[in-house]
Amino acid sequence: MNGMSRPATWDAEPARQRAGDRRNVGNLFGDFWGDFFAMLAPGLIAAALVDWLVTRTLTRFAIFIPKTPEMIIGYQWLNGSGQVGSTMAAFLALLGVGAMVVIEWRTRQAWWLALPIVGLVIMAGLAPFLPPAIELSGYFLFAIMALVALSWRIVRMATPATVRLALLLPALAMVAATLYQAVPTLYALLHWPGPPAWGLPLFRMGEGLVVAGAVALWWALGRRADRRSWLAGCLLASLFAAAYLAAPAMTATLVVWSHGLTLSLPWPFYAMALWLYGVTIIGSWRTGQRYIVYALLLLLAAGYAPQLSSQFWFGLIALWLLTEGSSFQTEAKS
Repeated sequence: MNGMSRPATWDAEPARQRAGDRRNVGNLFGDFWGDFFAMLAPGLIAAALVDWLVTRTLTRFAIFIPKTPEMIIGYQWLNGSGQVGSTMAAFLALLGVGAMVVIEWRTRQAWWLALPIVGLVIMAGLAPFLPPAIELSGYFLFAIMALVALSWRIVRMATPATVRLALLLPALAMVAATLYQAVPTLYALLHWPGPPAWGLPLFRMGEGLVVAGAVALWWALGRRADRRSWLAGCLLASLFAAAYLAAPAMTATLVVWSHGLTLSLPWPFYAMALWLYGVTIIGSWRTGQRYIVYALLLLLAAGYAPQLSSQFWFGLIALWLLTEGSSFQTEAKS
């Protein structure tokens, strides 16, 4: 596999920058699939962010707004736009995982990754027609298989240990969350008494991996960011800290609704993770490393322990893009 060409710079004109992005993506997957992902990625990112920031975040503030006719109409428009964004995000994510299957199966013969993803999509599509116990058990089985396959690829990548660790921690967080969500279905299917005592510790361990993963991603990909990136990331963290200190219970509730994190750890850990994660995204954007930006934004939009299959696909695509690489892109060991 060829390495990526020189990334577009922050100051490059937009047309040249977009053309450079398409060439970079083309080097990863070949011309056709490179162009396809270059066209798909911006729309997917935008729709996923609308799903996260509008549908799962801003609409939650409805309980705080005055119930005047004007406010109700405005909220209905906001909610409608969020639903459109969520629908588009699900459709584009489906195209994304479909492209992943084609690339893994036809280009690399990596059936051990392609087959679980195919099963995952099939189980999600058959959800209205199958008994919940069968559909959910199959869905979680394929989800865990896909995550384990990606984790194994990460472990065997010919990259520095810091990069492998940075990519592995988010994958393990997704594995922990998926196992936690699968436990009720498994216990009900096997008629075991439950829930098990290890379920909540597993969930909290996954939440700790989310925080640790943000730090590891910064160390591997973002610690050389410029001063402006550090200041912008600090602003995001400061906004979160101010909101939490002003209303800790409300902030924790909104974060659970929006992102899935329960804020069970001391709040400075989350503020630090948000700061460093923001530095990594902004610094990568300013240095033209678009694939890192796309992947990190998708991972952010997926949240922790996603409740919808489309949100899980955001995280799956993000991990896959990170394994394909950017400035650190290399072939996995065969």
